[in-house]
Amino acid sequence: MITVSEAREKWNRRYVEKSKAGVAPEPNGLALRFQHRVRGGVMLDAACGLGAGIATLIGQVDRIVAMDLSERALRDGKAYWMNRRKDHGAISWVQADVGRMEWRGPCFEVICAFGFTDWNFFRQVPGLLKTGGLFFYQGFSARQLTVKPNLDPAWTSTPESLSALFHGFEILALESSPSPPFRISFAAAAPGSPEELQP
Repeated sequence: MITVSEAREKWNRRYVEKSKAGVAPEPNGLALRFQHRVRGGVMLDAACGLGAGIATLIGQVDRIVAMDLSERALRDGKAYWMNRRKDHGAISWVQADVGRMEWRGPCFEVICAFGFTDWNFFRQVPGLLKTGGLFFYQGFSARQLTVKPNLDPAWTSTPESLSALFHGFEILALESSPSPPFRISFAAAAPGSPEELQP
């Protein structure tokens, strides 16, 4: 099993390569489809990298917690957004393993996990979202193991596993790609809404 230190070094190397290639964060199409349901508050961009979640929803939330294990990703991401958005001060950059954090919730209106699957973290997500809060996820489907058998199964998901974990949530999207690379796109809203809770 890979250690935290090994994972950090792996992702640092990956982001050095991305920097050389001039890779920039792109808005996520899944989240864009449901951005009309975002109502401000605090968003967590989990394993943020350069900030796909930020690119999608900055300006629609009040504050963004951008968390990643890789200090290189955070350094490059921070530099990118400082040069492009006057409201970059709304982003808090945190170097940490999101799956090992001791969270106290509910504390987020939106959680994004793009290209990142961590079931230790995912099991906490339902309790971290405020009423009506949104979870957006895209990652490898377990079907990807058929074309990449050395992929860690813990880094994959299935429609059944996601549906079971988010039982009681409003499932906004649950889609699987029909051809490799096999990925799953998932969007869900926590039960209830502020309007429903008003007397």
